[in-house]
Amino acid sequence: MRHRIVLLLAGLLAAWTLTAVPRLLAADRPGEFTEMEDQAALELGYRVQAVREAIQHPEAPHALEAITDLGRDQRYYVMVRGWLVYQRQGDMSIAAASRGQAPEAVRARIRFLDRAIRAIDLE
Repeated sequence: MRHRIVLLLAGLLAAWTLTAVPRLLAADRPGEFTEMEDQAALELGYRVQAVREAIQHPEAPHALEAITDLGRDQRYYVMVRGWLVYQRQGDMSIAAASRGQAPEAVRARIRFLDRAIRAIDLE
């Protein structure tokens, strides 16, 4: 039991060190660290918007590429895959409720989402 507590405390200390120390070191250079963070957040935002557009317009020429670009990044794989699966479940629900009369756009998006999920899973 004591060993587990020590490991837990060591893990918490390591997590704090990884998150707090870079910020403390950057305090000497105001604005430098935050500009890098802002740029990374902006780039991620553009990539997320590209995925959203790809889901909304699966017929677009680079739709699958936008999804695989973000989905194959191991930091965001779970988020993108979850988003695709959740959208697919919603579309499948619409198709089931339509009793075989689902709009072609919904059926096309289901096919596209299946391809996109396979593409990011097969990295």
